[in-house]
Amino acid sequence: METNEPLIAEEIPVGHAPVIAAITPDGRRVHVTNFGSSSVSIIDTSTRTVIATVGVTSGPWGVAISPDGLRAYVACFGTDSVAVIDTTTNRVTGSIPGLNKPLNLAVSPDGSRLYVASQGGNRVDVINTATGTVIASVPVGTGPRNVAITPNGREVYVAEEGANAVDVIDTATHTVIATLTGFLFPRGVAASPDGQRVYVTEYGGNKLDVIDTATHTVVETVTGLPIPWGVAVSHDGLLAYVARDGDDSVSVIDLISNEIVNTVSGFHAPSWPAVTPDDLEVYVVNNGNETVRVLPAPTGAFPNVGPMSGGTAVDIVGEGLGNTTAVRFGCQSAASFRVLSDREILAVSPRLPTDVPIDATIGQNTPLTVGRFYYLPESVLTKISPTSGPLSGGGTLTVTGRGLITTLSVRFGTVAVTPSSVLDDRVTVTVPPAEMAGPVPVTVVTRSNTYGRSTFTYVGPPGITSVTPSTGTTAGGDPVLIVGTELATTQAVTIGGVAAAFGIISNTRIAVVTPPAAAPGPANVTLTTTGGTTTALGAFVYV
Repeated sequence: METNEPLIAEEIPVGHAPVIAAITPDGRRVHVTNFGSSSVSIIDTSTRTVIATVGVTSGPWGVAISPDGLRAYVACFGTDSVAVIDTTTNRVTGSIPGLNKPLNLAVSPDGSRLYVASQGGNRVDVINTATGTVIASVPVGTGPRNVAITPNGREVYVAEEGANAVDVIDTATHTVIATLTGFLFPRGVAASPDGQRVYVTEYGGNKLDVIDTATHTVVETVTGLPIPWGVAVSHDGLLAYVARDGDDSVSVIDLISNEIVNTVSGFHAPSWPAVTPDDLEVYVVNNGNETVRVLPAPTGAFPNVGPMSGGTAVDIVGEGLGNTTAVRFGCQSAASFRVLSDREILAVSPRLPTDVPIDATIGQNTPLTVGRFYYLPESVLTKISPTSGPLSGGGTLTVTGRGLITTLSVRFGTVAVTPSSVLDDRVTVTVPPAEMAGPVPVTVVTRSNTYGRSTFTYVGPPGITSVTPSTGTTAGGDPVLIVGTELATTQAVTIGGVAAAFGIISNTRIAVVTPPAAAPGPANVTLTTTGGTTTALGAFVYV
C-alpha cells in the first residue's frame, strides 16, 4: 500500500545535464555523468560534496564501476568511445575506441568484460577490460539504450527503445538467445541480486515489467508510474526505486508484493537512482536542476512476513537505533538481533501464531515501534501435473496444495521460476529447460516456508532402433515390437499417419498393433512421448 511519506533529502550540485550515477563497491564515492559539460562529478558520500570533476570527451552518458572499485568506465556518446577513470587519482587513464554512439554500459561480475549499448550501430559491443579492446559486437534490435548483466555473468539484458523490445544475450556465445516484445519505449533495466528477475521500465507504458530470467517472460507488471526512467534494486533484493520523469518523483516498490509502497515528490526531471551498498541511501540524479538528491531508505521491517516457526531474518530500518538493547516481535523477544548502525538492525523472528508489531527498546526504558511483521500459515504442496516433460521445457505445470497464495517462486532442482498464476490452492508455472534427462525435486517457495515433496522428470527425445516384423497386411491387426530409447512416456503411435493401439513394455520396448492401410507400400512409424516426437521413415511396409 502506497504511503507517500515525506522523506528528508539533500541536494548536491553537479555539472550540466547530469544523466547517470554509479556508486563504488565500498559506498564512499558516487560518479555522475554530466552530458552537457563533458565531465564526471565525483561525490564523497561522507560529506555529500563534489570532491572532483573529471573532464572526459564529448557527451558522457553511462557510467559503471569495476567490481574492485579501481576503475570507472564512462560511455562517451559524442566520440564513440569509453573513457577509463582511475578512481584512486580521479584521472582519465585511457580511452577505448570502436563504439557507435554508446549510451549505457555494464561490467561483468569478474570485471573482465564490459558490455556497451552502441545505439548508433544497433549492437552491444563487448570489451576486454584487460586489453581495452572490442572483442565482439552482438547485433540487437533498433535503439539499444540500457543494459544489465545477471549476477552470474551469463546473460545481458538490453532495453531497445526503437524496437520496443528487450534482447537477452548469452555471454558465452555472444549471441541473442531470446527477444521479448510488447514493450513501449523500454528504458531502465536492472537485475535482482539473486538473478531470478530483471526489471524494465517502460517510458511510454508508465509501468515496470518483471522478467523471469529462467523462462525469459514477463510475469508481473507494476503500473501507475508516469514516464519512468531509471530503476535500481536494493542489494538485499527487497526494494526497487524508480525515477518518475512524468511527475518529478521517485517510487519505492516492494519486490515481494510488487506494489508501490512509497512515492517521494520534489525532484526535477529525475533520471537515475543508485543505491548505496548498505541499502540505507539512494542517490537520485536530477537532470532538471543539475543536482543529485540523497534519499534515506524507507523505514520499516523488510521482509515483513514469515512462517509461524520463526527464523526469518528481518532487516529493520529506522532512526536512532544505535542504543537498542532489545527487539520484540509482539510480546516475545527476537530469536536474536544485531545492531548494524544507528539506522539499521538485523533481527531473527521468533515462533509466534499471529501478526504483531515490532518494538525496539532504545537504551533502558524507551520502546519504539519500528514496523509490523505478519506470520503466515505453513504452505503445503500436494501434487504436481504433469510430472514429466521434454528437456526443452516450455509446458505449463500446475502445483496443487494449500496456503500457496504467497508463492514467490517454484524451483525445479536449482532453477527458480516465477509463477504465471497464483491462487491459494494452486499455482501455475512455465517449466524451464534442462540440460540433462532425469528427475528433479520441485520446491515451492512462499513467504512463509519452502516446501517440496514432488518430482518432475525431464525426458530426453525418443528414438526408434527397429520395428519387428517390418511387414504386415493392409488389413492391419498385426503385432509389432518397436525397440528404441526413451519410450516409457509414449503418448501416441501412428503408422502411415493412422493411430495404432500400443502398450509400453519398458523404456526401450513398445508393443503395437498395426492399423489398417488403404494401399500397400512403405509407411512411416511415428512415436510421440513426453520428451518429443520421432519418426522412422518407411520403417513398416504394408503388403
